[in-house]
Amino acid sequence: MAPNDAMNGDQPRTLTILGCGTLGSAILFGLLSSRAHDALGKPLSDRPIDVKKEHGLPDGETHQSSLEDYEDIQKPTRFITCVRTPESADRLRRELALFKRPSPVNIVQGENARAVQAADIILLSCQPQDLVTCLGEPAVKKAMEGKLLISILAGVTIPQIDGVLNQPDPSRSTKTPNGNLRPTSIIRAMPNTASFVRSSTTVITSCSNATPSAIRLVEWLFNSIGTVTQVTPIQFDICTALCGSTPAFFALFIESLLDGAVALGLKRSEAQIMAAETMKGAAMLMLAGESPHAVKEKVATPGGSTVQGLLELERKAVRGTIADALIRCTAAASVLGSRQA
Repeated sequence: MAPNDAMNGDQPRTLTILGCGTLGSAILFGLLSSRAHDALGKPLSDRPIDVKKEHGLPDGETHQSSLEDYEDIQKPTRFITCVRTPESADRLRRELALFKRPSPVNIVQGENARAVQAADIILLSCQPQDLVTCLGEPAVKKAMEGKLLISILAGVTIPQIDGVLNQPDPSRSTKTPNGNLRPTSIIRAMPNTASFVRSSTTVITSCSNATPSAIRLVEWLFNSIGTVTQVTPIQFDICTALCGSTPAFFALFIESLLDGAVALGLKRSEAQIMAAETMKGAAMLMLAGESPHAVKEKVATPGGSTVQGLLELERKAVRGTIADALIRCTAAASVLGSRQA
């Protein structure tokens, strides 16, 4: 199969997810929900009902990307998840059982080569330190030839993946001396856990031999679970921190607000809805074009209570602490790929 074969033709396509942990599962369930939306025109109807309750998401209230530009793309309709342990396989079966409609997902355990062989597109979603263990097996390397590999491994670069697959530099050659190897097209992506509710912010960057059709397929995949931005390789670790890690930062901020609200007498469950909706509203104002400074100034009226709270945050150096946390997070992301097994 040539590098762009997975993107062309009329045959059904298969996506294999190698390592279906928290983020891999979020992407899988986001794609399944997107497929249900495309089929039924009901944005959240096939999402597990307990997830909607947990996140306070009534039917229809979700960010919906425009996908009309990708109607010509041959999209995957079958899915394989490959996990290492029986516990992970059982977890996925329980989670898939929550969907109202039968899902085209086959769960396999410890059979990476077979899962890759059956796929047209591979989503690499193991831990960064498990890169060699996951891809280093000769049978996996052979099965990977000529296919599209999408890596969501933080800190693992495309040259590192090329090195594990023993690929030639795609900018200089398309074959090994014996002429057998067809290089794998590799695209790095960093989504976040909001994939599960189809609100991920994803960044992507590609290798030099990735075809336009391969890039458009990856854009479609992540647009179906949120938004996509293309960045350069040198920007990728920054975006890993900014897009991939900050949901935890935001959660910590809201958790702190909840502690204060509970101390003042509110129920935690009610405070959580208020705080999360308020954060969402502020984010929507900024997405509509307002700067963070403008949003802040509109709320902090002279002599009001908001400015007193802002002054306390500034006295505690919250601004610098948050900026330093992002810088530290970026530095940590850049070395994750060096801790390979």
